[in-house]
Amino acid sequence: MFFGFPRFPVKIKKTLVVVGLYPLLEINLSKLKQNIETLQKKCSEWMLKPVAVTKGFCADYKITDLLYGSGIRSFADSNLSNLLKLIDRFGHKAQYQLIRLPMKEEINVIIENQIIPLVSQLEILNLFAQKTKQFHAQSSVILAIETGDGREGFLPEEVLNNIDQIVSLDNIAIIGIGTSLACLSGVLPQIKTLEELSSLRNQLRLFLHNPHLFISVGGTTFFSLWEECSQPPPVDQIRCGEAFLFGSDISRKRNLNWLQQGAFHIEAEIVEIKNKQPDSSDRGFDAFGRPGKMSSEKNYPRKRALVAVGLQDIDDTQLFFEDRNVTIIGATSNYLVLDCEESQHDYRIGDLVRFQAGYGTVLRAFLSPYVQKRYIE
Repeated sequence: MFFGFPRFPVKIKKTLVVVGLYPLLEINLSKLKQNIETLQKKCSEWMLKPVAVTKGFCADYKITDLLYGSGIRSFADSNLSNLLKLIDRFGHKAQYQLIRLPMKEEINVIIENQIIPLVSQLEILNLFAQKTKQFHAQSSVILAIETGDGREGFLPEEVLNNIDQIVSLDNIAIIGIGTSLACLSGVLPQIKTLEELSSLRNQLRLFLHNPHLFISVGGTTFFSLWEECSQPPPVDQIRCGEAFLFGSDISRKRNLNWLQQGAFHIEAEIVEIKNKQPDSSDRGFDAFGRPGKMSSEKNYPRKRALVAVGLQDIDDTQLFFEDRNVTIIGATSNYLVLDCEESQHDYRIGDLVRFQAGYGTVLRAFLSPYVQKRYIE
């Protein structure tokens, strides 16, 4: 028996209606354009080919058009749907890499659209060989190599031990080897990392009879090697997104002084200001399973502001507020909580607060349908 529910199907029109202007993500296209042009000049000096990683902004057309218009012709993303979006935009005038290891169900689409996947399993290489035979096609592949981060990739000896099987694959062109660092374990690249990759590349060139086999590295963290060394080992590609988006290297908590920062800002509205004194007698975990947060100060009650933006829209650890006397306590799904007790500013209901946004916040803001976007030319 049902109580309070109709016994017949109800059709609900699924239409998202966004009311109001906030929260808002502001994107400064002028700063991004300057960063892209500077990055291209640096890469040219270092004899590197830049590959623009578009996952951090969901391959947004305004930004990808900026990249393409500046001469970038290689794009990489961890989501196949974003790459298809780019192919629809630019066709095959550009090259596209899938930098998240492919799922089996994606192989047909990858081959049909001439996308270059990063592969780390012999089983997947064999599937590509089978599918390309069915389609009477050929697929170009980059072998992912593990260099210490503990994430994806063949171990170098694994590639060499199975080289006969790799060489025998029909319709598969191994065009490069690639690696990533500082993504999971925070392992930073060193010159010896590139030397080991260069040694492996030289061996594979002989086995594969491909003198053009290239080395592709990611991400922005690798730039430090070119900044510090006059002649690092030869690398052909660098995949980066953080560099031109934020002008920073989060793996070292530093800004790149040859790039600009502050291209992205979040604006949101204060919806409550009250003095609060959380009960600390029996504390557990928050709605996301994290230890509950309180101000480090003890002189409660303290003035708190609730801002109408939350973890479904932003990453509270990747927001930077100009008022140094305001502390971000934390965030729930829909609220950002600020401690304003020490601030000299008289914050009021309806005031807009503005934060410089880091990678995690920009990523979520582009994914969130509740965040408006504003572009500054």
